[in-house]
Amino acid sequence: MIMTVIGLSLVALLTTVAVTAVNGDSHVSTRDFTRKQAYEAAKAGIDEYAYHLHKDTGYWAKCTNVGTPTAVNQKGSTTNRRPVPGTTNASYAIELIPATGQSTCDGSSIAAATASMLEPIGSMKGTFRIRSTGFVGSSEVSITATFKPASFLDYVYFTQLETSDPVTYGNENTIKGAYEQCSKTLAGGRYTATIPNSGGKYCDAISFVHGDNIKGPMHTNDAFAICEDPTLGRNANDPVEVSAPSPGWYSTTNIPHSGSNCTGNPNFAGTFTTNSPALLPPTTNSSLATLAEPAFKFKGQVRICLTGATMTVRTGSAKTCEGGTVAYSGAQPANGIVYVENIACSGAYSPFETKYEETAAAKECGNVYVQGTYSKPLTIAAGNDIVIDGNITKTSEEAVLGLIANNFIRVYHQTELFTWVDSFGRTRSECRNTEEKFENPVIEAAILAINHSFIVDSYNCGAKLGTLTVKGAIAQKYRGAVGTSGGTGYLKNYEYDERLHTIAPPSFIEPVQSDWVIGRETVG
Repeated sequence: MIMTVIGLSLVALLTTVAVTAVNGDSHVSTRDFTRKQAYEAAKAGIDEYAYHLHKDTGYWAKCTNVGTPTAVNQKGSTTNRRPVPGTTNASYAIELIPATGQSTCDGSSIAAATASMLEPIGSMKGTFRIRSTGFVGSSEVSITATFKPASFLDYVYFTQLETSDPVTYGNENTIKGAYEQCSKTLAGGRYTATIPNSGGKYCDAISFVHGDNIKGPMHTNDAFAICEDPTLGRNANDPVEVSAPSPGWYSTTNIPHSGSNCTGNPNFAGTFTTNSPALLPPTTNSSLATLAEPAFKFKGQVRICLTGATMTVRTGSAKTCEGGTVAYSGAQPANGIVYVENIACSGAYSPFETKYEETAAAKECGNVYVQGTYSKPLTIAAGNDIVIDGNITKTSEEAVLGLIANNFIRVYHQTELFTWVDSFGRTRSECRNTEEKFENPVIEAAILAINHSFIVDSYNCGAKLGTLTVKGAIAQKYRGAVGTSGGTGYLKNYEYDERLHTIAPPSFIEPVQSDWVIGRETVG
């Protein structure tokens, strides 16, 4: 009997412990669930603010004067709250966090709002912050979001127009007409009429095709042309933005006069968005000329050879890093800016059968031939073109390079016309690569071609030379060709450099018109 009583008591005790443990786990699970709900509510607050900012880029400057109902408060208050749509127990409140040294957001004027909200100095210059707190029952979670102006550096791929550069149309009269017709967007009627003075030609419809894999965020002020199943973006965190209205992309078979009957089925690994605000660069990079120190301002055609934290600038030869006259040799500029000006640049560039002679006319143009390695932040800007004729790679993690040309950023590709007589006595000719092959080039840089394209010289000539790898960002007005489907030029491997979200080459040019984007989010 005693053993039975002891046994029953032990069973009862174990049952009590088990029930208590289950109840404890239940409370922990409930708290964990409500905390997750509070986090999602805080995210909803960030999304609401971003939505208003997207519709009105000056929304931030209104501070709390944004109408009702509102969830926007000055720092330290969560009085104004809004329920999360579709829920009965979740809400959020938004606090405006003033700039360093300021106590409140002052919406009395743009100047006052700028002084009170935008960070004035340091790596966060030009940004502002908000804090969204989500509430569910007794649980609350806060997320602080930093907003910054959209930048060309936010994208591995940016274009204003998804069509060929006018210079690729060859004939002088057609080129002139292409500047008129092909500078329209797809929605603006680019393909509804022929190119003036072209004899009936239409603008090129350049599409993303099977095998294209753009590894990073994307933006175009135009609409995409799609053939087959390219992959755009890496994951949902990569924005894939078009400024065109819905649907924002078209199968080439549905683009008038595209010359293609290909159906598109794009794999948007990134988050696809239509009606995104257009990003427009200034018309020139001349602002960098005013920032460059006198010792680092050059005129006419030069060659820059980078070696770690030093560089050599040569004139009189575009052939090697050893020829010509040394104009400068030593440390890179303290402010990281090199500018090469035009003297009296004339003559139009053509990407076909490109020659690299040191002619008198070529020496008058602000062209930069560049190659080498770099270990410090640096921006090289050209009044005319930048020609990359050797690999450009970083040797340290703090090093970022900007290449900014008013016109073209070109990849060196030397070709020649080979002529022979066949066995029937006929004269034959073929465009071939020379022995100076630039195979599998690697470029680690942020590239901006303001008025033209990132392009391969003589891209339609010679056998394929491997893969063109760009790790950084590419921004251009028109889509530049790097090869053809006939097996010339290069395959593309473009990969975004994630560091560009938070660091930039010195004084890299920003859009004159842009949206606000979230640069960073922190919980707590």
